[in-house]
Amino acid sequence: MSITTRDYVSASNPDKFKAKQFTLTIDGGYEASVITYGAVITDLIVPDKDGKPTDIMLGCKGLDEYMGNGANHGAVIGRSANRILNASFTIGGVEYHIPKNEGENNLHSGNPGYQNVFWDGKILSEEEADEIIVDSRIAGIPGCDGGAVLLSYTSPDGATGFPGNLDTKVLYCWLEDKTFLILYCGKSDKDTIFAPTNHAYFNLRGEAAEGTVNNDLIMINSDKITIKDDNNVPTGELLDVDGTVFDCREYRFIGELNDSDDHQMVISKGIDQNFCLNTLEGTFSFAAAVTAPESGITMECLTDLPGIQIYAGNNLGDPLDIKTTKAYGQYDAICLEAQLVPNAVNLTGFDSPVIKAGKKVYHACGYRFV
Repeated sequence: MSITTRDYVSASNPDKFKAKQFTLTIDGGYEASVITYGAVITDLIVPDKDGKPTDIMLGCKGLDEYMGNGANHGAVIGRSANRILNASFTIGGVEYHIPKNEGENNLHSGNPGYQNVFWDGKILSEEEADEIIVDSRIAGIPGCDGGAVLLSYTSPDGATGFPGNLDTKVLYCWLEDKTFLILYCGKSDKDTIFAPTNHAYFNLRGEAAEGTVNNDLIMINSDKITIKDDNNVPTGELLDVDGTVFDCREYRFIGELNDSDDHQMVISKGIDQNFCLNTLEGTFSFAAAVTAPESGITMECLTDLPGIQIYAGNNLGDPLDIKTTKAYGQYDAICLEAQLVPNAVNLTGFDSPVIKAGKKVYHACGYRFV
């Protein structure tokens, strides 16, 4: 296993905007690169069925493009991922207001969020990484394979309206079973929201492959989805997937979801839905899997979180949405965003995204290649 670094700087203003890129490589042809801007995963290379190295991570050409792109390619999202109704919530009897950046609602916290700031980064030994994994007390996470990268950022009290100085750390590492792990840790000096995710866009045939992901297959370990209103915000109602297009407990084509005339699909121009997972609290559990018959690559998502947002790049098409040779368009990717239930801060019956002052909280998501 090896970890290499290189400067990752702005082409237009190299003296002002500078990041660092870390590349983690393990035996078998597995490689992941992350940068200190947005905690972005820029590359994820795995072997296809013929052993050919295949970059399955959509992204941008360089730092300028990542900084200007609105799709949040590969970024850690927070403090609060997804949507909050009316861009407001109450903690401890105090009402807080955050930016209305999607109609009357808030999406992905606003700016500056985790996805559009520079983080500190350092390399950890295998032993140091394993200590953090053990400290998380999330059962079932295998040991680190060789070393890790730890990114750190403190979101200041009042940033985009959220209370508390929130210290956040993200551990990236390969695990012994070919899982690429994302381990989040948050600790605040005030009660606040800590509900991160990673907004990676995957194409298991290769990031620049022609065609969409509609002919790839998806499986989701979920019996229910959260119903959303016409602005994509969960209402608190649940729908049993049995007998619906949302029943992905066995593999089905992603295109069946995107092409459905179900109103939940129509309002988001394809699949963009939170599934309530059958995961075990405090346990690194199977959440979903995607397989691309053409490349033979199968990727499983594991998490301790209770939800996962499945999104098929319905709105891709920004001019900056290009990493190598191909501009991206609708349905060119699939996102598996392990998360707390969106808008849970305003709902009852779901795990709360609010963490108590002084308490360290961990969440994990991993992408395993089998």
